[in-house]
Amino acid sequence: MKKIYFISTVLFFALSSPVFSNNFPRHSADSVEIQNVQQVVIESYVNGIFLKGDYKLVKKGWHSDCDIVIPENGKLKKLPAQYWVDRLKKHPVPLDPNVTFKFIDVNVTGYAAIAVIEIFSKGKPLYTDYMSLYKFKGGWKIATKIYYSHPDPSYKN
Repeated sequence: MKKIYFISTVLFFALSSPVFSNNFPRHSADSVEIQNVQQVVIESYVNGIFLKGDYKLVKKGWHSDCDIVIPENGKLKKLPAQYWVDRLKKHPVPLDPNVTFKFIDVNVTGYAAIAVIEIFSKGKPLYTDYMSLYKFKGGWKIATKIYYSHPDPSYKN
């Protein structure tokens, strides 16, 4: 009887452990790395494109090989981040100085991160952006971006 009790107890604890459960612990970074990721997104995306129109900020936080992936007619179109650098060099005007933002999630695992951010203009949702970032020797860089463009509620068919 003691043997069965012992084996049952061992099995209970073994099967309850994270090794056997579907609830594996998520890898998460300390708050400093999460803040570093957020800072890159704010400085190079929100400020660089929307609020300041500064190509130097965009260039600083977006990897030179980064693509913005856009769904178009059932296909994916890739817009290089360099597009924003070139556009803002020629015409340094903020895209929308009324923009505000809210981070929905930031998840960091080692040298990889995902940031989900909502962009608003005058309180109305414009985009929900999903950005993938990698950490390089010089810091975090946006590696790719996809987005959801919220419908304009003032537009009527």
